[in-house]
Amino acid sequence: MAKSDGYLKKITKHQRTKILPLRWIGNLCGEIAGNSVVKAFALQDQENFGYRFKFHSKVWHYLNKPYSWWGTYYEIDL
Repeated sequence: MAKSDGYLKKITKHQRTKILPLRWIGNLCGEIAGNSVVKAFALQDQENFGYRFKFHSKVWHYLNKPYSWWGTYYEIDL
């Protein structure tokens, strides 16, 4: 195993809830929301603000809320 240079000691894990099924739902919603925001930014770079852009923006807007309520965050202190 390679040296980690101490970065693993500086990562802190923040779990928003102790209820395991809610955490699973929150993390799943966060993964879908992350993919949608990446697709929305790609469409924005192409200046395509049609139906697909609006769809991915709404998906991110609504699915990021459960992630922020119940998901697992990792914080890195540099």
